Amino acid sequence: MTLLLLAVLCLHAVPAAAAADAAAGQQTARACAGCHGANGLSSMPGVPSLAGQREQYLQWQLVFFRTGRRDNPIMMPLAANLSDDDVRNLSAYFASLPPPPGVTADSNPALHETGADLAAKYHCAACHTDSFAGLQAAARVADQREDYLVHALADYRSGARPSTGVAAMNEAASGLSDDDITALAHYLATLPPPAP
Repeated sequence: MTLLLLAVLCLHAVPAAAAADAAAGQQTARACAGCHGANGLSSMPGVPSLAGQREQYLQWQLVFFRTGRRDNPIMMPLAANLSDDDVRNLSAYFASLPPPPGVTADSNPALHETGADLAAKYHCAACHTDSFAGLQAAARVADQREDYLVHALADYRSGARPSTGVAAMNEAASGLSDDDITALAHYLATLPPPAP
């Protein structure tokens, strides 16, 4: 019941009354470029790339930062000043950018294969889709920074990071070992570029 109430509250946290304005989001995103990259492609360790991320997922994360539900000493004060329009516009802007390009050669094929087996075992594609490009509130995890994925999975496992929706990630990550997290993160970060 608590999860259902939380999902309803989150859906109302960013009202859908106004259409998102990606051009306005681009202006606001200038403040994000120092960490997340000028085109939403992060080169900073531990900082995710936002380019091509799912719009609804980004909205939820910004609302979580704004309300303090997701604890991050850098993002919380920045998100605290965002209006609902800012949240919608930023999310639309980053979602409109081309996603990370993917890798053409994997330096550790054995680890990649182990990660692929774990992704199948834990049914990651059920939420994140077969291409791991995400859907709605499920994040795009394909070609994300490997170090960031390790950190995010560890935080989901420990409960330090809340899940969106029905709390699937906290439950899914609860059984992962450190080695599992390393392999999954490597697999997702090293997916080949999507077919043209």
